[in-house]
Amino acid sequence: MSRRRFLRSLAAAPLLPAALSQTPRPPSPPPPSPTPTIPPPASPIPSPSPSPPGPVAQALGDVVRIRYGSQLEEADLAEVRKGIEDNLQAADRLRKAVKLGNGDEPVNIFRPRVTPPPPPVTRRTRR
Repeated sequence: MSRRRFLRSLAAAPLLPAALSQTPRPPSPPPPSPTPTIPPPASPIPSPSPSPPGPVAQALGDVVRIRYGSQLEEADLAEVRKGIEDNLQAADRLRKAVKLGNGDEPVNIFRPRVTPPPPPVTRRTRR
């Protein structure tokens, strides 16, 4: 068993008791809220890529194979290429969903740190 497979099994371990519980819990009614609730933003779900990776993902996968090929098996390389393809597809969806203009910039709030001045140095005179 490779380290990756072992770590994946550790990551899935907390989900095992919930999956094995056979008694379905009835949904509890939500508590009444005095303030209106804002629905959370929909999290982007990566779409599965049933087709083989595109040329960009293939080229980036070749870079991974050249750099780390001695440490990866062929199945691992295929998984890396699939992950790269999924990330490229998510980036394309994000570019299509959010159009930025030339003047759009991130919000930077400048707050200078004001430190108190150091205490004055007192010099003793010799007598």
